[in-house]
Amino acid sequence: MKKFLKSLIIFIIISILVAYSNISMAANMGDLKSEKSNVQNKITSTEKKIDEISKEKEDALSQVQKLITQISDYQMEIDELNGKIGTLQNKITENEKQIKEDEEEYAKEQKALDARLVAMYKTGETSYLDFLLSSATLVDFISSYYLVSEVADYDTKMLEQLEAHKQKIEKEKTELETNKKELSNSKTTLESKQQGLKVMKKAKEDYVKDLSEDEKKLEAELSELASHEQSINKKIIELQRQYDEEQARKRAAAATNNSSSSSSSGSTSSYSGGGSSNYGFGYPVTNHHVGTGYGVAGRAWSSGHHTGVDFPVPSGTPVYSVGDGQVVDTGYNRAYGNYVEIYHGNNIYSFYAHASSVIVSAGQHVTKGQQVMKAGQTGNAYGAHLHFEIRTPGPRYANCVNPMNYLP
Repeated sequence: MKKFLKSLIIFIIISILVAYSNISMAANMGDLKSEKSNVQNKITSTEKKIDEISKEKEDALSQVQKLITQISDYQMEIDELNGKIGTLQNKITENEKQIKEDEEEYAKEQKALDARLVAMYKTGETSYLDFLLSSATLVDFISSYYLVSEVADYDTKMLEQLEAHKQKIEKEKTELETNKKELSNSKTTLESKQQGLKVMKKAKEDYVKDLSEDEKKLEAELSELASHEQSINKKIIELQRQYDEEQARKRAAAATNNSSSSSSSGSTSSYSGGGSSNYGFGYPVTNHHVGTGYGVAGRAWSSGHHTGVDFPVPSGTPVYSVGDGQVVDTGYNRAYGNYVEIYHGNNIYSFYAHASSVIVSAGQHVTKGQQVMKAGQTGNAYGAHLHFEIRTPGPRYANCVNPMNYLP
């Protein structure tokens, strides 16, 4: 009996230990599963935060790009307003000077008329008819008639001239007031634009603080491009005006057969451009194979997409003007490296980038097929190639369109 009880007690103890062990293992397994679930939730949450942060950064860069464009537009408007204000101030100065001169002339004419009236008063109110009837002979009458006619004409002209001067002065004063009012409005607009520019620059600075290093690099390129556009915009517009006027003169001369069109400066080549498009353009290189096409999206480009087409060619390959035109700008910047921009009339510009060297200069006239540079990989470029753009209706890179629509 004692042996049985002893065995029973041992069995009960073993059963309790096994049961406790199973309970303990189950509890541990539950804790591990719970911990795993918590970790997975944290991972998911963290990934979500990373995605949100990444999206926020992309949004920030996108906002910076928009702000840079707006800042550039504001700066160009401010430059135009400053130019307009300068022109108006010059006009006002000229108006005031002209009014002073005309008033002095008017005063002289008024003085002469007053002297004439005084002289007439002192001689009495003798009429022209009395003067004629006082003639003793026919010869005296004819002579007197001639003198009377001359005096009458002189009096009439004096009065007409005086009235014309008076009206001219009134018109000039009206124009002066109009210019002053326009100047005042332009100054008010300028102050508003300058304030808007200040706000946008501050907003841009706030966004830039949160950008990554790669994004800051892209932002720097965008800022440089905007600054580049501002610096050359006036020069390009002036050269465009000169070119359009010259082309108009050539067309007029050709229409009347008074002269033949003049040849462009610089040497030309035998390269024909591989044909001619509806715009009269040829290809900029003899290799017509396109590497990266227009509009391809990617963060490798400051604008977020490819603004032109790339022609993969070895460094040093000749690059030709796609058509007749005038070089409006050459230079270097971080994005494009060495570049050339040519105006072809009708608000169409061609742009060539990443050159190893440039062989034309701003203001130079070029013909279709004339070499303007040598291909390379300067600036933001991976491998030697020509980056080619068509910009319309203006010279800014924001006006880039698909260049393939303009090539043969």
